[in-house]
Amino acid sequence: MVHARPRSRRAVEAVAFRPPRALGVLTGGAFTVWAVVVAAVAASVALASAVETKTFVAWIVAGTLALAALTFAHWTYALVTLDYIIDKNTLTIRWGFRRVIVPIDAIQRMVPGRTLDEPRVRGQNWWGCHIGSADVKRIGFTLFYSTHRAPEELLYVVTTGESYAITVLDQAAFAEEIQARARVATAEEPHPQRSSATGLAALPFWRDRVATTTAALSVLAGAVLFGYVYSQYPGLPDVIQLNFPALGGIVRVGDKSELLRIVYLGLGVLAVNTTLGIFLHARERAAGLWMLASGGMLQCVLLAAAILALERS
Repeated sequence: MVHARPRSRRAVEAVAFRPPRALGVLTGGAFTVWAVVVAAVAASVALASAVETKTFVAWIVAGTLALAALTFAHWTYALVTLDYIIDKNTLTIRWGFRRVIVPIDAIQRMVPGRTLDEPRVRGQNWWGCHIGSADVKRIGFTLFYSTHRAPEELLYVVTTGESYAITVLDQAAFAEEIQARARVATAEEPHPQRSSATGLAALPFWRDRVATTTAALSVLAGAVLFGYVYSQYPGLPDVIQLNFPALGGIVRVGDKSELLRIVYLGLGVLAVNTTLGIFLHARERAAGLWMLASGGMLQCVLLAAAILALERS
């Protein structure tokens, strides 16, 4: 148990405790830079190559690593902002766009990490960054918002609901601030223990499994269209027949490069529909889902058109 230092206080003010973050930020930043560099190399190779399967693979590698770079950049930014704010009635854990609100009167005890075994954290786990969860002996299931390098830097905050592991170097000062709030806490308006998101992370799209699955399937359909045309393109004659059944069976003879326009049109519409669908979903779920699904359906239509054109070539 952590005990506060006896010290007189003139007023109870908001206090922020910031954990050491240099190691975690440097590591996350290194991962981000590595992903950006490799993605740029893959994209440059794809741009300089002919249309073929290898070029498609290079674009997939570039896109995957670009997404990884964005993910690591977001996690690194979140680590930069990590702090623990003790206000009048609450302890707020701030991590990026997420806020965890813990009422002071819900805190039962604080346990220093040096008295417990080192936990095995599941989640975002690298040097100087431990964001996730673990089953801690004598504590139970615990959420980690920590940058600890050794168990001695951990402080477990056990509440009536969840338990949290944070990194506080001056644990006595932290305990003093908590106890100062507990002494003056009022029960007029109880504060619920909750976790909330802000900014883009607060969009309901991320919590809607149907919406995220629809978007993922649409992206997959676009990748299939992309890969199919790129894999078949090298073996095509320079001039092919393009069929338009919806326009009375019109057959148009054109250069095979026009097939690439099908791919680029599909990917462009997919990007626009996905972006609009995510934001529209926040106002009207059904409309957002339809916008997301329509992007995927267009990929299927364009894929069918490409297959038909190749069969007639």
